[in-house]
Amino acid sequence: MLSKKNRLNRKEIDELKSQKNRIIQGKFFGLICQKAAGKNAFALIVSNKVVPGAVKRNKVRRLFFKAVEESFPHKEGKFLFLAKKSCLVASLPELKEEMVNFGNSITS
Repeated sequence: MLSKKNRLNRKEIDELKSQKNRIIQGKFFGLICQKAAGKNAFALIVSNKVVPGAVKRNKVRRLFFKAVEESFPHKEGKFLFLAKKSCLVASLPELKEEMVNFGNSITS
């Protein structure tokens, strides 16, 4: 699990959702990002409609945060990930690969 300083709080999540930011689409997640100097924070929204059942949602969250810790490029900003239904079948190596792809598309 990510440390508290690397997670977005509810207020920051609501701000990101309300702004007209570009959403980068991936195979398992959508990404809304905003540049923020000196801050590197993440959040994941796994909707009840997308992944029914708390056990499955928690499994997705654990895999996601492990993939972020291990392979997300060190970029400064606020990152809000939106889970897709396909994330249920994702493995850790697949999630790591998607994080690398997100890092490449952010710099572009």
